[in-house]
Amino acid sequence: MPEPTLELVDSEPSPALSQVGEAWPPDGRMVGIVVDPDGDLAGVAEVRTAIFGAGMVPLLIGPHGGEVGGMAVQRTFATARSVEFDVVLVAGCPVPAPDALPARDAKAGAADTTVVDPRVVLLLEEAYRHCKVIGAWGAGTTVLDAAGVAGTPGVERGGSATEVLDGVQEQMAFHRVWERFTA
Repeated sequence: MPEPTLELVDSEPSPALSQVGEAWPPDGRMVGIVVDPDGDLAGVAEVRTAIFGAGMVPLLIGPHGGEVGGMAVQRTFATARSVEFDVVLVAGCPVPAPDALPARDAKAGAADTTVVDPRVVLLLEEAYRHCKVIGAWGAGTTVLDAAGVAGTPGVERGGSATEVLDGVQEQMAFHRVWERFTA
């Protein structure tokens, strides 16, 4: 290997470009809301209104296209990925749909999730790894347990939709949950 021709200098990070340590307004943030036709649809409608009022964009993620509880579904479990959202909220515990594949790693010892649609679990696992804020209320808290993210930094759990949204908004001001993983 040739010797370097220039001395490498360890530069200081630019505060203008860093997302760490500052609080940011919620304007324009994308909030994914996992809905279940049997879940708390009144809470979903209430939290959607609050999200719009805060200048954010709620996107409903449902088991199928069309409507759930009279609200348009913008993403399905098959099409939603965590990179689209700044925050993921869970408003129910959707059972596996007929088109959901069981755990592909069953031979490797992975648990077979029969309580929650595996695509929703995958969405939450990805959001967790991306240090995004996650929130759930009511039956949605079961999904947090199934995904293995319950009780960790940046995961808000509550009894009502507005209670969870209040906690989520405080945390999302810092863009990500940096303390979830140590450097």
